[in-house]
Amino acid sequence: MNSIIKEASFVTSDLDLMKHLITLCYVGLLSAALMPAQGRDQLTLRLVQTIPLPGVSGRLDHMAVDLEKNRLFVAAVANGTMEVLDLDAGKIINSIPGIKDTQDAIFLGGQFNKLYVSSLDGTLRIFQGETFRLIQALKLEPDPNRLLYDPATDLIYFGYGGQNAGFDAYERVGILQAKRGAQSDRFVADMIAPTYRPGHLAEMALEDDGKLLACDSRADMIFQFDTRKRELLKSWQAHGDGAGDMALDRARHRLFVGTRIPAEITVYDSLSGKEIVSLPGPETMDGVYYDAEKKRIYMSGGRWYGTPQASPGWVYVYQQQGADHYELVSKIMTRPGSGTSLFVPELKRLYVASQAIGDQEASILAFEPVP
Repeated sequence: MNSIIKEASFVTSDLDLMKHLITLCYVGLLSAALMPAQGRDQLTLRLVQTIPLPGVSGRLDHMAVDLEKNRLFVAAVANGTMEVLDLDAGKIINSIPGIKDTQDAIFLGGQFNKLYVSSLDGTLRIFQGETFRLIQALKLEPDPNRLLYDPATDLIYFGYGGQNAGFDAYERVGILQAKRGAQSDRFVADMIAPTYRPGHLAEMALEDDGKLLACDSRADMIFQFDTRKRELLKSWQAHGDGAGDMALDRARHRLFVGTRIPAEITVYDSLSGKEIVSLPGPETMDGVYYDAEKKRIYMSGGRWYGTPQASPGWVYVYQQQGADHYELVSKIMTRPGSGTSLFVPELKRLYVASQAIGDQEASILAFEPVP
């Protein structure tokens, strides 16, 4: 009788143990399903260089690269300067002063040898590429922002003249004819972008057939222009607020637009404007780039707006599985105040501008894509 009781107790214990194990397995599976994406991160970016920016304070904005001399140009908004970095030496080699609210830059090498710098005060400045002597200053309406160069036509496009210029219902995309050497560049035309509320034109991208795409970070619209006829073809409402940065996959006609509220990236058909998919993105986004070689999208966030607690800095990496399929595969931590970025495919580098906050010195963080 005792042996029967003992056997029964063993059976009961085994059943309890089995139930416990099944419960643990279920909880484990559920936890895995709910685990945040960084728990399954792929190694997609590796920090390979940190370039200090001593004495540079305040917000850092957009960057440009000189591939011939391996230089990086960084817009130091609060400093009113354009910082010039030697990427090989890893240090600042020059600082161009006197630029109020520096926004963006492009460098044209070769026979051009010119640096173009936009600023919100309504001036597009052109500097000689070695001495950085100011050779031309084009006075425009306020708000010149992003710059885009078309090597097929030697035209430079830039958005300006929105809410900051006092216009509530429209803004413009200006067109500048770049000239080689000592010749003066020439403003040739602009294209009107009508808005239903005050706007601010931000990032632009160019299709192979001459269609120009521009996003508005205040009116939250996307515009499509025909640059040959110099007219607006269509516009559509962006998904979310703060649609300020974007990138283009020309081969598949896919447009990637980052928004700040909600923190997302949305994929559109760049020809029709059809929305494909939206995925979560980093807070206070300020950079979106497409890596055609690896079929990845890099989206940086962490821009600081002077709040008591700065947003943590991140780069989100999305893998393109096809024209309509994308996956968030990696979240790379950078530093607080590190929103703006620049991807240079020729150098295989993603540069992230990290501003000075407290004891944190301003720096440029250079990441290398990992296969």
